[in-house]
Amino acid sequence: MLSNWPTPEALEWTSQDERSMIKDLAVMIAGKAGDGVLFTGNVLAKVLKRHGWEIVTSRDFPSNIRGESTCYTVRASLDKIYGLSDQVNILLAFDCEAILAHLPEIAANGIVFCDGQGMTTPPPEQTLGRTFHRFSLRALAREQFGQEIFKNVIALGALSYVLDLDASLLDGIISEMFLKRKGEEVVRKNVQAARFGYDKAREITAETERYPLAKKADDDQVLISGNEAIGLGALAAGCRYFAAYPICPATEIWQWLVHYLPGFGGAVVQTEDELAALNMTLGASFAGARAMTSTSGPGASLMMEAFSLAGMAEIPAVIAHVQRMGPATGMPTKSQQGDVLQWIFGSHGEFPRIVLAPGTVGECFELTVRAFNLADKYQCPVIILTELDMGQNFRTTRAFDFSGVRIERGKLLSPGELLGTADFKRYEITADGISPRSLPSWKNGVHLAESLEHDEKGYRDEDPLNRRRMMEKRMRKLDQASPDFCAPQVWGCQKAEVGFIGFGSTLGAILEAVEQLRAKSVPSRFLQLRTLWPFPAAEVRAFLAESRDIFVVEHNFSGELATLIKSQVSPCAELNNILNYSTLPFTPREIVEPVLRSRR
Repeated sequence: MLSNWPTPEALEWTSQDERSMIKDLAVMIAGKAGDGVLFTGNVLAKVLKRHGWEIVTSRDFPSNIRGESTCYTVRASLDKIYGLSDQVNILLAFDCEAILAHLPEIAANGIVFCDGQGMTTPPPEQTLGRTFHRFSLRALAREQFGQEIFKNVIALGALSYVLDLDASLLDGIISEMFLKRKGEEVVRKNVQAARFGYDKAREITAETERYPLAKKADDDQVLISGNEAIGLGALAAGCRYFAAYPICPATEIWQWLVHYLPGFGGAVVQTEDELAALNMTLGASFAGARAMTSTSGPGASLMMEAFSLAGMAEIPAVIAHVQRMGPATGMPTKSQQGDVLQWIFGSHGEFPRIVLAPGTVGECFELTVRAFNLADKYQCPVIILTELDMGQNFRTTRAFDFSGVRIERGKLLSPGELLGTADFKRYEITADGISPRSLPSWKNGVHLAESLEHDEKGYRDEDPLNRRRMMEKRMRKLDQASPDFCAPQVWGCQKAEVGFIGFGSTLGAILEAVEQLRAKSVPSRFLQLRTLWPFPAAEVRAFLAESRDIFVVEHNFSGELATLIKSQVSPCAELNNILNYSTLPFTPREIVEPVLRSRR
């Protein structure tokens, strides 16, 4: 125990059997950028996942490379989870500044491991009920292995003891991560460091201070980030050309694809800027490839000119936009939902576009596949709108079902179908607004495509009547398209006075809030929007009519989703905003408390 600190009370679980009933656990690793916090968290998440637990991770890291505070939370549960819990049970701190910063988040019966270097004493009222251990990770790493770099693996070994994890699983993951890149000697030293940490934790940790976790079969589950799931969805959907400029937090999409797309005959191109990225994507799509780009924040603004080109030339394109905190450069490593209206109402001029918003990593895969089919069918750009919290963090999900993937190219004519065509009209006026499409060089399918207003053959035409006919043709593409979109999903009670509306990664916190309110005898329900545009007005109107108190939960300052609802549903019921514009994701408590206050 640390001298001069209050003696902690025993953990709530006083016997082995009771402590084995733990169903939900959150572990935070905290320190400075450059301490290896990310590596430690990723390995722990993999180990817990292989014990059969559901996993949600959350990284809070600075935009600089080294020196500033960072933390990584791994939540593990026997039940299905989609987000973080309100508290942390175990804190592993690589410096004592992290203890002072995160102590309020630690559960009253939690455990804190600290490196001990530069130790200061927290206020006594903050320490009661918590167990503190001085664990000199840096010094031990230097003494035993000659380098501080081994402190992370020593820490993982210690956590394996506290959680009663299978040490051989940790050994295996270390081997997977290091063998090809570093060789057998590095693997051997890291395994030794992990075992050393395990034994050292056994010396300083009482049996009542352990969290022995139940173990289940690791069946049919994958641990994947939203960005990786988007990349996998693109690959499965037949994407064979990806052009992008590096920008946090979207870069992992093409970093993932660059390893796999070439093996399927595709290409990944790093462009000079985001405008070039979307223009090159449009060029590849015009030539017949299924093509995609990704961006965030300032990059989306640069894409708006090419975005409008896609609308006028009716070229399919898929854009993955992973939102970060703005304006301007803002805070590029923090999550937000502040770009909703940009893609729905942005651009110069009006044209059809589709905006999809996945709320789980499984939906990141599924909606990406759907995005390519929608882009081809309706010959328009489709945006997959996520945020950093979803894109860069890892979650468990059921293994993806590739047998259900269908590639639909819409009205793309084959060379055989064009043989009998004497007068091909690329922009033919049709009842559904969708014109037949041909690829360059196909006989009888030659046409002109440009950014100017045009006639049915693609030639510039500024006649007022032609403009009206072309505008109406384009804009009616999506009139009857709703069956192709992802309908909103309703969670929670069938009937409830309290209703939540949200999208994207707020799903986890909202679902936890629904459960917490149910425990307080306040039934509630949640409408998860998965297609933001065209807006599902009928479904939202019906949901509003079934609940008395409506709360719109979103991660921005002005309530962009609430603004969108009010603009599309008239008359609109009164909406209550629950907004979070801090650097941290929602916790369930932040949603529950405003609801309870409103009912007093």
